Amino acid sequence: MFSEVELKDKSTVFSICPFPIDQLKPGIYPGRFKIDPCLDDRTPQHLVVGVSSYVVDVPGRKTALRMTQSSILIANSIVRDLMDSMLWYEPEAHPGICWLQGEISLQKFLIEHKDKHEEMRTVQKKWFINIVKKTEDDWKKYKNSRVVSDSARFAVRYLGIELPEWMSVETIGLEHVRCPACSTMNDPNNAWCMNCIQGGIKVILNEEKFKALKIA
Repeated sequence: MFSEVELKDKSTVFSICPFPIDQLKPGIYPGRFKIDPCLDDRTPQHLVVGVSSYVVDVPGRKTALRMTQSSILIANSIVRDLMDSMLWYEPEAHPGICWLQGEISLQKFLIEHKDKHEEMRTVQKKWFINIVKKTEDDWKKYKNSRVVSDSARFAVRYLGIELPEWMSVETIGLEHVRCPACSTMNDPNNAWCMNCIQGGIKVILNEEKFKALKIA
């Protein structure tokens, strides 16, 4: 399908993003590009891409015309599409991803392009710090879990900071007790449902704690 020259056209995308990248670019083949999450930013994930092709109907021709997109265009589109889809992207604060022309091994990248690697780590850390700050501001305003994006969750884990309040609420489903009557999530220390008791109904959640309260 591709000529010998086209098959030699390669570029490499490097990523230290701690989340998976999965892009589908309709109309071209190959058009699906996946990069696994990077769990250690000292060892980037990388993806070698080649040319992709697409067909164009030309008036007066019986057969469609096959066109190609170079590996440079493909690699650049992977990086740009990711940037455009991310919240709070800034030129100096964004996901740690880049591309270089040629088929470049990870070892060669770490040795010959260590400045680029360090730049990726710096801009991604700044991006995560910005995300945490902006999410904290939105949380204080709205107190709604909808303001917490997946990127914000990744940012907290990546930075290794103490879990903020808006991350702690995610553990409610694991640590709290659901009332069988009203489905309200209760602190595990509650003897009865705090929501039901306000309506004059005492739904016992912890029999032992309830007995201890009666004795007291």
